[in-house]
Formats: sequence, C-alpha cells, structure tokens
Amino acid sequence: MKELIAQGAESVILKIKRWNQYFVLKWRQSKPYLSKDIDSQLRKTRTSRECKMLSVARSLGVPTPAVYAVNLDDYTILMDYIEGVQFKQLVNTLPENQLKEFCLEFGRSIALLHKGDVVHGDPTTSNLIVDSKSRLWLVDFGLSEMNATVEMKGVDLHLIYRALETTHWELQESMLEDTIKGYSDFLGKEAKDILSRMEEIRERGRYH
Repeated sequence: MKELIAQGAESVILKIKRWNQYFVLKWRQSKPYLSKDIDSQLRKTRTSRECKMLSVARSLGVPTPAVYAVNLDDYTILMDYIEGVQFKQLVNTLPENQLKEFCLEFGRSIALLHKGDVVHGDPTTSNLIVDSKSRLWLVDFGLSEMNATVEMKGVDLHLIYRALETTHWELQESMLEDTIKGYSDFLGKEAKDILSRMEEIRERGRYH
C-alpha cells in the first residue's frame, strides 16, 4: 500500500504500510537538467544529511519523526508517519488562544535547534504538523545545517517572518509576535544578537 502525501520539486512523500503499521517514505527525485553523476551525488548528500539532521534535532528535544532506515542507493528515508494536519491548514480555524500556544511552541522548537547550533532552513507553517493530541511536530530537514552562525540563525528567523507575511498575512503580526516570544523566552539573552541580525537581514532585503 502506497499513498501520495505530497510532491515537491525536491522529493516525493509517500505513506506506506509495513510490518502492520504506517510509515512515511521520502524519496528524492532526479533532476533531469543535471548530469547523472552530479544529480546522484546531490541526492545522496541531501538524503544522508536530512537523515542525520532529523536525529540531531530529536536529540535536542525537538519533536520530529524518528528515522528507521535510509537507503542512499535509491535516495529514500523511512520514518515515522505523523497522523495530523499541516499547521498551515489549521491557522484560520483555530481559536485565538490555541493559535497563540502553537506559535509559542513553534518559536520554542526553533530556539531548541538554534541552542544546539542547528538551523532548520525552511521553517514554514507547511513544515509543522499538528497531531490528534495537539502536539506540534517539525518536519522536512532537507535544508537543515549544523554549526550554525548568528547570520544563519538570523536567516532562519527571517524565513519565518517571510512565510507568515506571504501565507498568513491577516494574522502575521500576532503570529510573529508569539513565535518570537516563544523563541526569546527559551533562549533569553542569547536571542538578542540573533533577533538583531534578523532585522539587519530584513533591512538588506528592503534596499536591494
């Protein structure tokens, strides 16, 4: 049994059944405009990195799917299937207090990563899953990196800002405020330089 969950430019996400339970199989597609060798190397590298980063994020306390197997020959990762809905799809249906709690938790999850010098690379509401117990899961670590600098963390926050601006523009101010509060409350003084860098990055974007 295989069911298509999502298909993007980078990968195909399938829900599959094995050993009498459901899993997600993420497969990185080939890019026909690249040479065969470069394409293969890129897919292997990104598959390997994502597998590693999912495990690193979990070790930092971020709720992410557990990885069960990786196959670099066919560019796949077998991981937990999180039964739930994208946060993006729920935003406009949630009561104000619940939306606030999810945004605070979103900020805290990113802070946990940054505390461990990891950036997510694509921290959008599409990459957050809310399960049946109202737990928030962070997924898709294909662009994640380790040994993150203040600049990289500032970019991560800037990406959140942009995602909220473009996807949830009617609620962007309150959502950003609560996300940054969750982030700052967890990191304390460490957040100051990163938030300043985020503002610098936003200014750069305005004048270029």
